[in-house]
Amino acid sequence: MLTLISMPRLKAHIGAVALVVITLCPPQATSALGLRLGPFHLHLPIPGYHGRRVARSEPIPPEPAEGVSPTLLYPILAWPSLYDDIFWPRTSSAWAFGYEDIFDQAFARYSYSPQRASDLCPYRMSTDEVVTRITRDTMPTAAQRPLLQKLATALGQANGYLIKSCPSEIPKEPVARLQLMEHQIDATIMALQIVRPPLQEFARSLDDKQRARFDGAPPSSEIPGASCKLSALSVNGPLIQVEQAVRPTDEQRREATIVADAFNRAAIEFETGCRSAVPPTALARLDATVSRLDATWRAVQAIEVALANFQKDLSDEQSARFNALEIAVTR
Repeated sequence: MLTLISMPRLKAHIGAVALVVITLCPPQATSALGLRLGPFHLHLPIPGYHGRRVARSEPIPPEPAEGVSPTLLYPILAWPSLYDDIFWPRTSSAWAFGYEDIFDQAFARYSYSPQRASDLCPYRMSTDEVVTRITRDTMPTAAQRPLLQKLATALGQANGYLIKSCPSEIPKEPVARLQLMEHQIDATIMALQIVRPPLQEFARSLDDKQRARFDGAPPSSEIPGASCKLSALSVNGPLIQVEQAVRPTDEQRREATIVADAFNRAAIEFETGCRSAVPPTALARLDATVSRLDATWRAVQAIEVALANFQKDLSDEQSARFNALEIAVTR
């Protein structure tokens, strides 16, 4: 079993590593090589999974018509809300990578056609509104404008990286979707690391008045506390639904106990990493967002490993029922 490396130990150098890898390798290549540059790990590539840039002209992706919005499979859908969490946080903002979302999206009915996948990923996304708001907030001097331009360029590069990471299709099997989620969370962390160096450079150039306007007055509560607090149904409900669909034998019930333990560990990992006070600066909020994504990644990995091991011992009929299961988590 591989040891995970915590994000705080990587902050000193991950930005530079990310920029080099992004420049030299497309996201599908890093996946094929088994690289993980969020919380580091080695991972086998998903059969049939590859990133691509979909030819679309709309700058904003549409809301999918089926089930829940698959933000863990297509993080570009949540990218605007991440900008808000970093630059203009609100108490009421929802975390798009919540614990319940893991099950909702791993066990959901989605169309598997390439056209359906292309509907979830835009050709490009504009950062003009973000840059305009930052300009209005800070009123940069002539010396600061090149630094703001570097930040604008990085925002565009981060957008492009996430768009290129869009999978060409949503896998049918829940375990394969969970594996894809791990890769997509990695891509989101990498995209944020593209933004971090120019954001830090621009923030350092601001005087006290500019910095106060730029960082703003964040909400005093946790961000967002409600989506970090898990109910007993959120943790136990998915396993109950899996058991009802699979109808495990007595021997398999022992394996189900291991799955239950993994779900509880995943929930604790998620809550511990998710709940935190709103940092006072945009840069610190970006780092907090990376940490929260890391917590979600760890939860996804624990769930994926447990369910993969559980499914190995199922009969073909049980496995078919498992793969066809739709889970709706009570929040």
